[in-house]
Amino acid sequence: MIGRRQAIIARPVPCLFERLIMSTRLVLAIALLAVFALAPARADAAKPAMKASIEDFYGDWQGTATATSETDEDFPTSKRDIAVTIARSDIGGFLLSWSTLQRQKGNPNAPLEVMKSTTVEFVPAPTPNTWKSKAEVDPYSGGILYWARLDGTGLVVSSFTINAGGKPELQTYRRSLNGKAMRLDFSNVTDGKLIRSVKGSLRRLRTR
Repeated sequence: MIGRRQAIIARPVPCLFERLIMSTRLVLAIALLAVFALAPARADAAKPAMKASIEDFYGDWQGTATATSETDEDFPTSKRDIAVTIARSDIGGFLLSWSTLQRQKGNPNAPLEVMKSTTVEFVPAPTPNTWKSKAEVDPYSGGILYWARLDGTGLVVSSFTINAGGKPELQTYRRSLNGKAMRLDFSNVTDGKLIRSVKGSLRRLRTR
């Protein structure tokens, strides 16, 4: 009787042990499936943003922007319409034209509209993905020196001159792409002080 009782008591032990093994294997299998399922998402999230080429910016763009002035009490902020055209040139560079319909003069309740337009032709510089203005200018005589570079997903255009008061003026236009939209971040720094900043968004009207 004792032997039988021992045999009866001993039988469930292997079954319980086997169940524990099966449960452990099941948990491990589920964990592995979860890891493999999340792996592609993590890999996609870890992928860096694709670097833009100058060709990605070619086209006609149009949008709006908000300017913030650090010195103009009448127009601390103002709205403006902006447009940009970037096209390939015949000498391996590109032609950049931009215009701005400003509303920052006159009566703040009914500001005057002033249109300003600029066109610069850029030619390749010695360093890859950098360009300089084709025209030779003298900043000390009021000329504006332009240069451009690709910086990740952005096209950065800078200009430098010495203003009428003898102070250095540096302007920077950073245009970055996000799908079919272009973002503009502009700053005007004169004599080391931020004078004006502009943030805007543009849409491509057509590709060139």
